[in-house]
Amino acid sequence: GVGDAPIGALGQGSVPLNYFERPQWQDFSFASPFHSYIYDMRNAPFYNGKRPFLQMTYIESGQKRYRETNFEIRHAQNISPSTSFSIDYKSRGTRGLYEWSRTKNQNIAVTVAHTGKRYSVHAGYVNNHIETQENGGVVGEWAIRDTVFEMPSGVPMRLTNAKAENIYRNHAFFLTQSYAIPLQRVTENDFSLADLSAVFIGHSIEYDIWSKTYTDIFGTYTDERGSKDENGNFVATEGHEYYDNWFIHPDASRDTLCERRLSNRLFVQAQPWDRNGVIGTIDGGVGFDIHTYSQFALGDYITGKYRRTRKTSYFAYGSIAGKIKKYVDWDANMKVYPSGYRGGDMSLGAHLALKGYLRGHALILEGRFSNEKRSPGYWQENLFSNHYVWSNSLAKENETRIEASFRVPDYALELAAWQGVVKNKIYYGPVGPGDSNVGVLQHDGNVSLTSLYARKDFRIGGLHLDNRVLLQWSTNQEVIPVPLVSA
Repeated sequence: GVGDAPIGALGQGSVPLNYFERPQWQDFSFASPFHSYIYDMRNAPFYNGKRPFLQMTYIESGQKRYRETNFEIRHAQNISPSTSFSIDYKSRGTRGLYEWSRTKNQNIAVTVAHTGKRYSVHAGYVNNHIETQENGGVVGEWAIRDTVFEMPSGVPMRLTNAKAENIYRNHAFFLTQSYAIPLQRVTENDFSLADLSAVFIGHSIEYDIWSKTYTDIFGTYTDERGSKDENGNFVATEGHEYYDNWFIHPDASRDTLCERRLSNRLFVQAQPWDRNGVIGTIDGGVGFDIHTYSQFALGDYITGKYRRTRKTSYFAYGSIAGKIKKYVDWDANMKVYPSGYRGGDMSLGAHLALKGYLRGHALILEGRFSNEKRSPGYWQENLFSNHYVWSNSLAKENETRIEASFRVPDYALELAAWQGVVKNKIYYGPVGPGDSNVGVLQHDGNVSLTSLYARKDFRIGGLHLDNRVLLQWSTNQEVIPVPLVSA
């Protein structure tokens, strides 16, 4: 696609420009701006190779005082043809172009896999550590628009005297295993069961811990163009405060939030014929999640203990997928939460891909449909901190999406369109005067979104021209803001 809109530098937060590529995090949404860097159960890498593999990369850029660094090292090795392990470590960050904007993003994934003919297991440990200084943004638009600074560090920011900082910590352990029961005779010539009818019975467990600690001290800033005198000249105003509220301590903040999630699943996959059949796989499973939320509430500083809230949710899911030779791929899926913390949540999805050939070149037409009803995140309804406090009762969001795309890979051509409708959208917005008086709001109607995307790459001799354009429209830019044109 057209990429992300970042805060500015490597390691800092960002959001995909395309609304339909933005992550929908229910669990610890505070970390969602770092989605590009974070390892989790869904993207932890596994390798299978004949030889040990070691790769190390170091890149730095910019002047020493603003330097961005990117260090990566990974090692993968097979113990046997069916058993492997790997270690991936990445450290990315910046000292910051602007004052008080240093960021350090460290991520590690350790994985082990065994894929036998009948028994397979994939397990891993993930650690994400993010440190980011918060400067509160530019004092005023004039500092960028109407003036010239020799260095970016001269641009005045609002929180530099407060030394505000966020530290995110994450540990996760996961294990998924399955055992295959063939439904037909297996011979020594069958290296796997992929081409045979079989039933797979499995279990998956994941334990995930996220925490965020925000610290600052009381500080003020000066606005060099805070007002005008009787002659129309700008006059500096001092003593501006970024935060309007100090609920716990009037001089300093140390707010820690913690979220733990234990997820268990039992699943069955039936392979009636083989994975390339009209009905390739039929999946089904049940599971439960245990959520534990911890935060410091008013009065807890007397006991010195954090307040904990535990919630349990139960779910069931199923899917079916298949192929018709090399011309059709299709699948459908459903997940429901019949009871518990997220009782009533549901998601439906379907996908169809048609492939044809013109003079040996593949033409791919795809369509997707999804509908999701989801509960608000815990922190959207419950928060107590030094600067922000809210206790909300929010309705479930309901979102429907339709996507269509056409691709000609050999000619680097791609056209796509998305249409979405969101009901009861939850968002952050102003709840009073001042830049810091924001809170969680919910739109009580529908918001419609439309995206059109085109990609075409050209090559003229040794010159490559890669072109991507995205057009987007939102019927309510306050609730769901999207850029009209991204290229």
